[in-house]
Amino acid sequence: MLTDADADVAIAAAQAGATVALAAFGTDLDHHAKEGVDFATDADVAAERAIRASLAAARPDDGVVGEELGSTGGTTRRWLVDPICGTLNFAAGLPLFAVNVALEVDGVPAVAAVADPPAGTVTWCDGGGAFVRTAAGDAPVRPSASSRLVVVNLESHYPGRSGLHLLDDVAFRASFFPRVVSSTLGLAWVAAGRAAAYVSGGRLHGSVHFTAGIALCQAAGAVVTALDGGPLGPEADGLIAAADAGTHAALLDRLRELAVER
Repeated sequence: MLTDADADVAIAAAQAGATVALAAFGTDLDHHAKEGVDFATDADVAAERAIRASLAAARPDDGVVGEELGSTGGTTRRWLVDPICGTLNFAAGLPLFAVNVALEVDGVPAVAAVADPPAGTVTWCDGGGAFVRTAAGDAPVRPSASSRLVVVNLESHYPGRSGLHLLDDVAFRASFFPRVVSSTLGLAWVAAGRAAAYVSGGRLHGSVHFTAGIALCQAAGAVVTALDGGPLGPEADGLIAAADAGTHAALLDRLRELAVER
């Protein structure tokens, strides 16, 4: 069951993580090896602990699934937490990382908050829409394709390597400008009208990395589907989050063509 204050809980938790992450940004950090060349830092763990403490104080009976500290509690209401999305950027001193917090109720995203610590903003959503919180207060956000910027996630697998081929596809580049960010912060940009679209491969259902950003895009009114244009779900492959139907159709067409051309 969703309560009126859940969005405030999400925002407060994201801000708690953002405070820890920003304090550690640009400092010497110990790295903890993960799979392949991936790693976490002490700041990832500390930020997740801060988020969990905030959630525990406000919603002690809820479950939590975290990128660094695993799962605790129940599953009817569970919070999905990525304390620093874009750890490699963060560790390198690049200000392109996010703090993601989302609440699922019976497996359906209900509220979400994505903090951009260097910018000092939180983009958030509830059942009534999507908003950005700054020092001046809250303001509604809406998607726009005017920038023509499309963020392509290269840390994923695509059918026929279609996502990778977008980067040098003549037809795609005639209308759009590809960008590679390596953080789901790009989804918040789509919701807020700063990027025209975000494209990723992979199985993303229930992901601590993607759930918050997807929820933002859906609440803001973006067109959000799997890579094949179908609905998102446990078996869906990848993601297209586009500012409008025309942008979505253009990307879907190019991805389909590229998946079979090469």
